[in-house]
Formats: sequence, C-alpha cells, structure tokens
Amino acid sequence: MDGWLIFASALGGIGIGLAWVFKRRGDAWRAQAHAAQRECDAAQAELRGARDNWEALAQNLRAGVVLLDARGRITYANAAARTLFRLETDTARTFTEIARGWQLEPLIAEILARRAETLSQTVVKNERAFQVTARAYVQGTLVLLEDMTELQRLGRVRRDFVANISHELRTPVAALQLLADTLARELDAAAPAQIWVAKLRHPIDVLHQLTSELMDLALIESGQMPIALIEISAADLCAPVLALLAPQAERQHITLAAHIPAELRALADPRGAQRVVSNLVHNAIKFTPARGRIEMRAHLAGEFVEFEIADTGIGISAMDLARIFERFYRADRARAQGETRSTGLGLAIAKHIVEAHGGAIWAESIEGKGSTFHFTLPRA
Repeated sequence: MDGWLIFASALGGIGIGLAWVFKRRGDAWRAQAHAAQRECDAAQAELRGARDNWEALAQNLRAGVVLLDARGRITYANAAARTLFRLETDTARTFTEIARGWQLEPLIAEILARRAETLSQTVVKNERAFQVTARAYVQGTLVLLEDMTELQRLGRVRRDFVANISHELRTPVAALQLLADTLARELDAAAPAQIWVAKLRHPIDVLHQLTSELMDLALIESGQMPIALIEISAADLCAPVLALLAPQAERQHITLAAHIPAELRALADPRGAQRVVSNLVHNAIKFTPARGRIEMRAHLAGEFVEFEIADTGIGISAMDLARIFERFYRADRARAQGETRSTGLGLAIAKHIVEAHGGAIWAESIEGKGSTFHFTLPRA
C-alpha cells in the first residue's frame, strides 16, 4: 500500500512538474507570439507609411510614373501618367496598349526581357518632347516620363541668344581690328603711340577669339556644323597641328613629341578632330613650364582609337577636374601669367566635337605633376 502511495505521489509530482514546464513554455510561446504580432503590426504600419509616402510623392510629381508587372501590365500609374495617357481608374491593361503611337514597344520589351537594366529615349508627341526612362526592378518595370519641352525651348533660346550676340559682335570687333592695323601702319615705327596700339590690339584679339568661339559653339550645339567622317591615318590627323604648334613649344623650351603608330586609322572629320587636338596641345603648352615635356600618343581601345596628350605641367586640382569641360570655366585664372587669357570655351568646344563623333573626352591630373587628356574617335 505504501508503495502505491509513493508511486502515486511520484506520478503526481511528475504531473505537476510537467504542468509547470508546459505552463512556462506556453507562457514563453505566448510571449513570443505577442512579440511577433507586435513586430508584424509595426512592419505593417511601416509598410502603410511607406506606401503613403510613395503615393504622396508619386502623385505630386510632374513626371509620369508607371509601374508594370513582369507581363507588362500596369499595376500603378500616378496622376501625371493618367492625364498623359487618359487612363481611368482601371489599370489592368498593358503599357503598349495605352502608349500606342509613342514607339516605346522595343524599349519596354528589352527591359521586360531583362536584356537591359535601364534604357532611355526621347519621344516627341503632340509637339511636346518627353524623356522616357525604363528601369527594371524586382517585381517588374518602372517607367518615368519627363516633359522636356520647356527645357529644350530654353536651350534653343540660349543657343540663339549666344549665336545672335556673337554674330552682332563680329562687325564691330572686325572694325576695331582694322582700325588698330591701320594705326599701326600709319604711325611711325618709333612713335610712342605704337605702344598704345600694341596694348589696344591685345583686348581686341581676345574679343575676336571669344566671338568666334561663341559662334562655333552655338553652331555645334544646334547641329549646324556638319561632321563628315572619313577614314584617315591618326598620324596624318595630328601631324599638321603638331607642326603648327611646334614653334610655340620651342620658344617656351618645351619638348613636343608624338608616338602614333603609322597603321592606326580612325573615322573622323579632319577639321573638327584637328581642332580638338589643337585645343588640347595648346592648353598643354600654355600650362607647362620651361624644360617641360608634352607627349601625344594613340592606340586602339576596342571600337575606338584613343588619343592621349600628356604634359608635365602644373596640373589641375581634383575640385576643378570635374568642371573643366564646362563653358567659361577656368580652373585657375592666374595660372597663365603673361599669356593670352583663355576664354574658357576651348575644352567645351572640344567636348562637343568629340561627342558629335560618337566618342568621349576626359582628363586625369595630379596637381603639380601634370595632366593627361584623353579622347576617342571611332576606329576605321
């Protein structure tokens, strides 16, 4: 009997212990479930907040925003996109259906097929210009439509203004040049006034250079300066420019060398490409001290011929390097003391000419040690 009592007591103890363990575990599970529920609620609240923020942002954008699923069906369109495509509340349609006549089918197909991550093209519709960008994301495609009409109009106004100003300035500048030349001829060579005539001609020459470069830049930007590509030897392309600038380099005791393989051939507009070379080599001479060295090299780089103009000059600071191809930007106006001041347009013109060839231009520099300018032209 005592054994049964002991056994029953043991079972009761075990039962109480198991009940206590299960209760503790149940309490822990309930606590974990409550914590998980709170995290889920917090995540849902955060998601709702993010959706609200996205909705507020997208609906107030002037650009059209359209989200597409993996099959190209519209899952979201903001107010600007609905107005642009005259969409009702129902968005269960494909983008190609609503964008008929926009000629965007190839662009969307490339993104949906994941053959590209981002593509962009300009579309003119109803006398309005749009920059359309399609970008792949995890769940589908984001399409952004930006109205560029006003920006393009302002660009045309700016180009026309620059062209008109430079055109109008040409006549008075030419008249000033003629007057200065006439005075120099009429005055006795030893006359004190010759000093003032010489000083007068310097700013006139600067004005003449500025108006000429402004006109050229306006013509290039507007596409009125034609680029006629022909097959030409890279060495033959550069040789006339280097020969023309060699005396200037010699006067400043600068070594000017070229290492261009004779068999290297490019597709280029000779006049435009030679202007690029002239601008870059002239800058290198201007900013390289006496007993310095300038080397011009060229080599194949894939489908392009890459040209390099390396100097041992004063270099360009890292802060200025990113802006040197902007119009009127001069990294250091005090660098070329005693030289004709730059107009700040030479590198901008070079950039436009190279890009019109389908190439690229960039620079590398270490301040105090020298600079290397690179540009590419299509290979023949």
